[in-house]
Amino acid sequence: MGCLDRYIAWKLVKGWLLIWVVVSAIFGLLAFIEELDRVNEHYRTLDALHFVLYTLPQRSMDLAPVIILLGSLLALAGLNRNSEIIAIRAAGVSLLRFFRSVAIPALALVIALYAVSEFIAAPLYQQAEIRKILIRTNKANLLRGKGLWSNNGNSFFNVRTLKHSNAPRSIYLYEFDKTGRLLNFVYASRARLNKSRRWDLLDVGQKSLVGNQLRSQHLDHLEMGPFWSRDELPALPLSTSGMTPSGLYEYSGYLKSTQQVSERIEQLFWQRVSLPLTAGAMVLLATPIGAGLGSTRSNAFGKSLAIGAGVGILFYLASQLIQTGGAIAGLPPQLVAFLPVMLVSVAAGLLIYRMR
Repeated sequence: MGCLDRYIAWKLVKGWLLIWVVVSAIFGLLAFIEELDRVNEHYRTLDALHFVLYTLPQRSMDLAPVIILLGSLLALAGLNRNSEIIAIRAAGVSLLRFFRSVAIPALALVIALYAVSEFIAAPLYQQAEIRKILIRTNKANLLRGKGLWSNNGNSFFNVRTLKHSNAPRSIYLYEFDKTGRLLNFVYASRARLNKSRRWDLLDVGQKSLVGNQLRSQHLDHLEMGPFWSRDELPALPLSTSGMTPSGLYEYSGYLKSTQQVSERIEQLFWQRVSLPLTAGAMVLLATPIGAGLGSTRSNAFGKSLAIGAGVGILFYLASQLIQTGGAIAGLPPQLVAFLPVMLVSVAAGLLIYRMR
């Protein structure tokens, strides 16, 4: 990466961060005001603030294309206003070379947004939801980070996670004798719940102490119980906003395998997949607008920002209409999710062609 690439990338990053801070502050304040209505004797003001801060990255992800569009326009229109684009072109830099300098940070942005969505935004949102529910409902039987526990005499039963309509995952069973010596240990990756409160444990690893010998075996399934019934499981009603893209994909597969309605989850998954690509396309769309379509007039800065604001609002409304209309019309979720990307890319291509 040359000096020009680094300079333009730094300008774009500063523009993105500035718009993100402004938008996050506005929507964060609105969310905090709304969350204050839910404050009670357990869930206090500081808890509400904690919830808003932890959910802010995911809220920002939903507006990422608009944020990136405005941030890119702010950076590129600033270059145009200071006649830096004229200097760059006068130095012999072609339009193709200039667009390459813009495309490099755009590609890095797409990769970064995928990573943030999978490892930061959605997990933080889920943590905030779990914490909020635990505090508001004062559920003592749920231990944060350690799952659900139950004991019957010298037997202890632990379910680490509940997923997909209360389907238990990562199940541990410990059986001790009266002296506290471990006699039997069972681990199962998942379980199917029966109406008789007996669980069919799947993908089971079992270690048993027989005499003085420890015996290990692997079983495809093992029926044990009685444990909780499906209705008795103290599950957390988490929203799909707290699910990572990989979690949505897994959940969609689970719904299909159990013959449940999966269209909404599929559509949300493909929206998460297409969103970073849309943000990257927004950088390309902002380039000809921010550069003033070749204009060097001093009023191009304000004009570019006004156009960008209008395009951002129009894109948000159009994407909502496409998602709602596509779901009603029964269109494939992939098509509905990637249609905004295609529209933005076509618009960017037409404007770039006009700059030639």
